[in-house]
This record gives sequence, structure tokens and C-alpha cells, in this order.
Amino acid sequence: MNSQRDKNMGQCAKESEKANSRNEGLSLLEKDTETPKPNGQKIKPSVLFLCDGEEGYSLVAQSILNHKAASYFKGLCAFTSEVCNIASACQSLRQYNIACRDDHLRTIEAYQGQNVDFLIALSPSSVQSGKSLPRYTKFIPWDITQGGETSDRQITVKYINDQINYFLSVYLYR
Repeated sequence: MNSQRDKNMGQCAKESEKANSRNEGLSLLEKDTETPKPNGQKIKPSVLFLCDGEEGYSLVAQSILNHKAASYFKGLCAFTSEVCNIASACQSLRQYNIACRDDHLRTIEAYQGQNVDFLIALSPSSVQSGKSLPRYTKFIPWDITQGGETSDRQITVKYINDQINYFLSVYLYR
């Protein structure tokens, strides 16, 4: 009986080794989306939030989505400027007791050649940067500036939260 179990474990190790060698050249996002779940569950759709980086609102949106629906969607975030204001984003989220994790925060260039299910541009300035966007299935433009400034963080975070609630109501129950 033990020899059969050892044989099965050896076979699993070989299959795992083959899978790892096939996935060596893939990025983290591609590995997540190309690996089927063993129990037959669907792979979570990816949602990439894009901002200009000035206030780090893509990180805010990704964190709120993860807080509300991490088991249904894979939240990602990107910015188009040289730097992203992570401190401002985390400060905004602390007020609502939402974890601020920048594990998936990257420049938009880091997502080149990648596929995402939903690309959500948080402001017109984020797509007017002239930088190439990753491939996406659905593009959703939001305007968190509401045609003006984003100086009032509390109002902007509430708007992002409301938009995410709407997004979830539309795409989670279809």
C-alpha cells in the first residue's frame, strides 16, 4: 500500500515539475489566469484599475474590490505617471478599516502584453497619457474627478465605493 502511495506522490511531483517548466516564462498574472482550478471552479476574472498615480486611487479601488469581492475577482492596479502616491491611498483606506496592500500595484508598462478581463480607467487623464494599455475584454471608463478636481479624498473614495458596488451588482450577478 505504501509503495502505491509513493508511486502516486512521485507521479504528482513529475506533473508539477512539467507544469512549472511550462510556466517559467509567464508573468504572475498569466500564471494565475492560465492555470485551471483542480476542483473545476471557474478562474476569477481580473479587474485592472488604472489611475494617473497622483493620489493612488487605483490602489484604493483595488483594495475596496478585494475587501468586498476577493473571492470573485482578482483586483489589480496600475498607474501612468512615474510614481504612485501610496501613502495617500493607504491613509484614505485606513479611515474605513480596509487593508491597503500594494501587491499588484505596477506601472501600466508592467502590464503590457497581458490580458485582463476588465480595465477600469478611473479618470480621463489615466488613458490620455499616451501609454499603451494591456489587452482587455471590457473597458469601463469612470470619472472619479467628476469633471473637476479630486481634492476631497472622502468624496472621491465614496464615489469609488459606489462605482464598485454598481460594478459588482452588474457583473457578479450576470
